[in-house]
Amino acid sequence: MALKTESERTFERYLDAQNIGWARLPTSTQKQPDYRVDHNSGKCLFEVKEFDDPAIAPSGGFSPCPPIKAKIRAAAKQFKLHRNDCCTLVLWSSNFHRSVQPQVVLSAAFGEYVRQTTSPLGAEPSSYHYSGRAELRPDCNTTFSAIAILVPYQLDHLWLDVWRRLDARRQQGKEIETSDQFELLHQLSPEGKTSYSYQGTIRTVVLENPYARIAFPPDLFCGPFDQRWRMQSGWFRLAFIGSELERLKSDGVPFIYL
Repeated sequence: MALKTESERTFERYLDAQNIGWARLPTSTQKQPDYRVDHNSGKCLFEVKEFDDPAIAPSGGFSPCPPIKAKIRAAAKQFKLHRNDCCTLVLWSSNFHRSVQPQVVLSAAFGEYVRQTTSPLGAEPSSYHYSGRAELRPDCNTTFSAIAILVPYQLDHLWLDVWRRLDARRQQGKEIETSDQFELLHQLSPEGKTSYSYQGTIRTVVLENPYARIAFPPDLFCGPFDQRWRMQSGWFRLAFIGSELERLKSDGVPFIYL
């Protein structure tokens, strides 16, 4: 049996932590996904992809989208025989040059041109509208029910303290400069030391495909640190956060740290 990849081990760890029963699909001469979860709405299949180090490290400005598009196209081949099942691409990256931030993955999947709403210092989640060439659209890749981003989560208390001080200045009507956060970081922790909560936590950020033939189950991947994004009136918006994130939000933690 082939050794499991880092992404596969991490995905299994997440499923086990959520008490989700799963099975690894056997290898076959025909391309097929990696994992199966039996849900009360039907069979859910998952293809897990991780990113290798680039042959040449990018320098200067570069788009993070092409490697994600390549994973989408590769997963489409795995899902080809499962058009009537719930099929989800799972992305994992521990590579500095391969971003899987939700807004980046959304752009790779739904269009390279983006309009974005913003809130002061990232206090509230942005909404995103995408246009241009898309990998997931009404006439292409409707077998994808969602893309699930598998990521570690931890709360950095030093950065949270910096955010709160900057927000207090903003509310006093003071102008915030880009350099202010770094000055505060040095003042609060000259040696760069910080403390964290929830270290070792793995979560999913589910990006629903609005053009999917089979919708991703609303009660799957709903862990205490999970997020879910959904298209509403042409804009991708945050549709769900887990119970522990809700608690942190009620304690005043801004969305940028959720």
